[in-house]
Amino acid sequence: MTDNINPSHYKDGPFECIELSRLLSSDWGQAVQYCFRWQHKNGVEDLKKALWFINDALNHNVPPIAAWNREDACASEAKADMLLKILATENWADLGRFWLELEHGTAWTVRLALAEKINEIEKEGK
Repeated sequence: MTDNINPSHYKDGPFECIELSRLLSSDWGQAVQYCFRWQHKNGVEDLKKALWFINDALNHNVPPIAAWNREDACASEAKADMLLKILATENWADLGRFWLELEHGTAWTVRLALAEKINEIEKEGK
């Protein structure tokens, strides 16, 4: 039976997607969810949606980590980095560079990694 509330494409990874997305601000969490599921749902269209959310975050100076205070931010960032390292190491959803940039790079390098992946996929005709 299909679970339309908590579908399997969010649970099929090395951990459930919400474990990471709940640590992130809205735009960044949405981008992660689209990237997490892209191979199992809407293909490159999902990656383009993720890129839209990243562009929105950049245009409005939305930081990746959502936190109420500095202590929360440090704890959330540490946990997010741990989860992103897992995704990057496993090259989850064939987006290893994206996950690595989200862990260590800047918002702009994250955007570039995803844009380049979209271009690569479109050139291959996937």
